[in-house]
Amino acid sequence: MSYSEFIKELKLEDCVIASTRVDSADYKCDDLFGCVYKVFPQVLRGRTVVLKKGSCSCGGFNNNSGLVDDRPSIPGGFGVFLSHGSDQMWTPKGEKFKCCPETAEAMFDSLPKNVMDGHDAIKFEPYREGMKADVVTVFCTIDQLSALFNLHGYNRGYYDHIAATTASGCASMLRVPFSEIGKANSRAIITATDLAQRKFVPEDKMAISFTGEDFEYMMSITHECFFHAEVFKKIRERIHKSAPETRYTGLA
Repeated sequence: MSYSEFIKELKLEDCVIASTRVDSADYKCDDLFGCVYKVFPQVLRGRTVVLKKGSCSCGGFNNNSGLVDDRPSIPGGFGVFLSHGSDQMWTPKGEKFKCCPETAEAMFDSLPKNVMDGHDAIKFEPYREGMKADVVTVFCTIDQLSALFNLHGYNRGYYDHIAATTASGCASMLRVPFSEIGKANSRAIITATDLAQRKFVPEDKMAISFTGEDFEYMMSITHECFFHAEVFKKIRERIHKSAPETRYTGLA
C-alpha cells in the first residue's frame, strides 16, 4: 500500500507532519511568535517552517525541542514556574504541573540530551510520499490512534513500544522521538497532551510521533496487517462515517 493509499485508508489527509533536523545555514529560518503548535495547522496545509535557536518567542521551545539542553531560563526559576509559582510580581504564574520545583527540575533533567545530531535547526513540513524525515507526527482521532498503535507494534514481540510522557508538547513531539532514532527497539511517543499546548489542538484529536524509519516500515506492511482482517471492519466504518459514500481505498 502506498503512502497515499494508507492516508486514505485511515482518513488522515492533512494530518501528518515531517520534522527533520537541518543546518540553519542552508535555510532562511522563520520567526514565530508564541507556541509552535499555533503554526502546525499552516504546516499541515502545505507551509514549510524552519526554526533555529531564538526563532520562536516561546521561552521553552529551544530547550524542549532539543535545540538547547539547558533548562528553560524563566524568571524565578523553571522549577518554580512549572510548580507552585512565585509571589514576586515580575515572575510568571506557576502552572502547577509538578508538586514542587525540585520535581519539575528532575523531570527536565531526565529528558534525553544531545538529540540534534550536530544540526542546529528543525524543519517542519507536510509529509510526502518517499520523504526521509527524522520524525513523523500524526494528528488523529482515537480510532485512528488505535490503528496506528497496532500498526507500529505489528513486528514487535513486546507490549511497551508506545510511550506517553508528561513532558512539554515540544519535548514529546520532538526531543524524545529524536532520541529514539536508530534504536533497535525504538518507541513511538504520544504527544499533544501538554495542557499549555493542548488548546491549540482540536478537542477530538490526539497526536503521536514515530521515527521516520518506523513510519516507513509501517507503510511497508500494510498489505498483510489487520487492515485485511474482519476485526478492523467496524473501526474502519467509524473512521469513514463522515463520508460514507466515498471509497478511500479498495478496503474501505
